[in-house]
Amino acid sequence: MYLIFRCSGCGRHLYAEEKTASRTCPCGRRISLKKVKVLSKAADERDAGEMVRALQMEGHDFTGFSPAG
Repeated sequence: MYLIFRCSGCGRHLYAEEKTASRTCPCGRRISLKKVKVLSKAADERDAGEMVRALQMEGHDFTGFSPAG
């Protein structure tokens, strides 16, 4: 099972396996998975990646990404 959450520093959507203790965001912040607000859960890594990409493109207060094209 994978957890989908946001970085508390930059707001980027991320995912990590549920059994891991922490995840490092590309912005450099180390995030404890015990302290994050879980936005969603996914059964496998592929589904988690698709959910994160969809959240990033929806513009949920995150301005760091834009669609390629």
